[in-house]
Amino acid sequence: MTSRRSVLGGLAGIAALASLGTRPGAAGTGSDIPLFRRGIGVSHALGWAQVEAGGSYGEAPFSGPRFRFDQTQRQAIRAAGFDFVRLAVDVGPFLAFTGVARDKLDELLLGTVRDLIDADLGVIVDLHPSAMNPAYRPAALTAGVQTANFQAVLVLLQRLAGQLERLAQGRAARLALELMNEPELPQAAWQPMLEAAYRAARSGSATLPLVLGGGSMNAAEALTALDMRPFAGDTRLIYTYHDYSPWQFTHQGVRGNPAFALDAIAYPAPSSAEAMIAASRRRTKELALDGPALVQAGQAKRTLARYAGFDRSILEQTFRQVSAWRSAQRLPTHAILLGEFGVHRTPFMNTPEGAAARERWLRDMRELAEAHGFAWACWTYVGPGGFALAEDETGPGFDAATRRALGLQSP
Repeated sequence: MTSRRSVLGGLAGIAALASLGTRPGAAGTGSDIPLFRRGIGVSHALGWAQVEAGGSYGEAPFSGPRFRFDQTQRQAIRAAGFDFVRLAVDVGPFLAFTGVARDKLDELLLGTVRDLIDADLGVIVDLHPSAMNPAYRPAALTAGVQTANFQAVLVLLQRLAGQLERLAQGRAARLALELMNEPELPQAAWQPMLEAAYRAARSGSATLPLVLGGGSMNAAEALTALDMRPFAGDTRLIYTYHDYSPWQFTHQGVRGNPAFALDAIAYPAPSSAEAMIAASRRRTKELALDGPALVQAGQAKRTLARYAGFDRSILEQTFRQVSAWRSAQRLPTHAILLGEFGVHRTPFMNTPEGAAARERWLRDMRELAEAHGFAWACWTYVGPGGFALAEDETGPGFDAATRRALGLQSP
């Protein structure tokens, strides 16, 4: 349930960022936003709601064993050295339910936030649509400002912002609301919806910190293309982007992704792609792909020649360009959140070479974010799908390689 949506990355290779904006932003010290530093996505508690055979959510869509998020897990996250959680919330049930049923959902969410705060963790509540229910899949919720689904999202944002503001009152809480995870449309199309979402959240709370991101799956180039004028003067905003580059490495083996048929993709990439191409050819044959899947596998394999030589210096280009945009907007460094990064585990990752590559990539991403002063939240804590960071995907703690890579404390 925690695998990444497949459209991230595409087959364009390693693209350069778009031209950076230079619009002046509101200068400030950053004291109006929480000091988030090291975070982890939690997607199993309120993400990917259970859908019944008839397509409904049932009475309690987050009640099964896989949604358990107990004190032991929260304490393990805090003890490891994380200081905040990015809490993924499946939007569908909160739109589908009304009356008492919806009130129960609200209390479940707010109770989860309270428990995290009591565990000395900051919280970013992340509106995170899933594809579990076709009526509320990501594209259906962001089809346009005037669509019924998006108007319902605006009502939810207004209500939730007010609830979170009230919850934070009287508490030393580091709390923020992320308006929408990974919109699946270009920035130009997302901009008017982002502005409407911002206005809705601000109508619910004038003071709650908000997390804003761009279109194209929260791509860095979409963030730097934001029209910042509607948000000018608001010093309680955090700006987010996601980075899974190079997709050939981080998404190898992910079903539905262009990298599904890739295998033994190393990081840093060797100067020659010959071994990676041979391993990917063998995997393609073992999968017995045909039709469009076979064509896609061939296209992905051909990108490996360009991937050869990919290393930390190429990763850093995105960080430098986001930093340049941040500086041009006169934002404090901790107003930037690298909201997701992670590596899909495959059998290759269990080999000495693969394990070392995964550890090095995670370390490089974490160190680069910290060097630029950005907050970061890696993806994700527990659950099936290959991206879980907890030991054996269940935890509650973390294996030694993950702790080393993320600069975490030993148990």
